[in-house]
Amino acid sequence: MPRFPTEAFSLEYRPDLGILIGRWLQAVPPPELQGTYQAMLTAARAHDNCRFWLLDLRRRPLAGPDLNEWFRDQFSPQVAAALDGPLFTAYLAGPHQRMAAESAEMELHLRHAASLDSYPLFYDDEAEAVTWLCEQQERAGIRPVKLADKYR
Repeated sequence: MPRFPTEAFSLEYRPDLGILIGRWLQAVPPPELQGTYQAMLTAARAHDNCRFWLLDLRRRPLAGPDLNEWFRDQFSPQVAAALDGPLFTAYLAGPHQRMAAESAEMELHLRHAASLDSYPLFYDDEAEAVTWLCEQQERAGIRPVKLADKYR
C-alpha cells in the first residue's frame, strides 16, 4: 500500500459524481508525493477503474523537474495501462501557481500526457473543474450510478 502522511493528503471517492478527489493539504517531499499518486491509482482501481480525477494542488508547490520526469516516464504509462481508458484530470491551482501552470515546460508535459491517453487541465474554480469532468464522463458514455438508482 502506498505510504504518505495523512495530515498532508486527503483522498476521497465521490460515488454521486464518479470522481476521485485528492487534496494536498501541505507541501510533501517527493517520495511521499509519489506515494499520494500511487494511492490515487489504487483508489481508482478500487472504484471501477475511475478515470476522472480532481487534484487540488493549491496548498503545495507544483511539481519540479524530477517529479515531472517520474510522472511522465513511470507513472503515466502505468495509469494508462491500468485504467482501461484515458485519464481525465482536473488540477486545481491557485493564483500563486498560475505562472508555473502556464509555462512552456508544463505545456510540453501536458502534450506528452495526451500522447499517453491522459488529459489534464488546470482550473482555479472547483465547480468548473467538476463540470468539465462530468462533461468528459458524458462524452465517454459513463455516468455514475446514483445512490437512489442503485437501490431500486
